[in-house]
Amino acid sequence: MGRGKVQMKRIENAASRQVTFSKRRNGLLKKAYELSVLCDAEVAVLIFSQKGRLFEFSSNDMQKTVERYRKHPKAHVQADSVDKEQYIQV
Repeated sequence: MGRGKVQMKRIENAASRQVTFSKRRNGLLKKAYELSVLCDAEVAVLIFSQKGRLFEFSSNDMQKTVERYRKHPKAHVQADSVDKEQYIQV
């Protein structure tokens, strides 16, 4: 039996929101690492917490990866033109 579908809305309780952020942040960083190892992909993830703390993962040098992104011709396509619900669907 699987878990129920999580509603995509802001968690109002600050303590619960912080716990969820920490767990999901760690899960996301782990997945980024796994993707880089299993698929030999160049991966970079930047996360800023609500308090402005920076968390990052990069399979290579972060600066080189960011520079590669900036030079890519399709790097600046606006993601906000996609409906959020469509964007997060698997």
